[in-house]
Amino acid sequence: MSNAKEPRRKLLADKVSLSRTLRLSVAAEDRPAPVNRRDWLRQRKAQLQAARAAARQRRNLLRAEIMSAAQDIAREERTAARLESERLKAEARSERTYAREDERAAARFERGQPKRPAARTKTLAQEKSKLVSYAELLRLRK
Repeated sequence: MSNAKEPRRKLLADKVSLSRTLRLSVAAEDRPAPVNRRDWLRQRKAQLQAARAAARQRRNLLRAEIMSAAQDIAREERTAARLESERLKAEARSERTYAREDERAAARFERGQPKRPAARTKTLAQEKSKLVSYAELLRLRK
């Protein structure tokens, strides 16, 4: 059994010595400080929390920007609706004014017209008689 594990141990020993050689090939001041697993996990957790906080802050900023844009749009729509209602009121007011002016002008025109004379019976001239005989009519036509 020990013979079966021998190649694995040799590989592991080679790996460790290679890693050590690599690490030692870098100057001491340039080497990162050795970190045990607990410290690495703590550091990684802090990084993830910072990333989450940054993402939350970005989401909040975006949400605030969207809400601001929605409020601006609502404000513009309210302003547009108010201006439209003012325009409609002004149009209605001017239409009422024009209608009143038209009524006054029509009344003034009617007052300026001469009164209709009372119906009089038509009178014939002295030389013309109303009744003409058939014989006279024939004579006048020739």
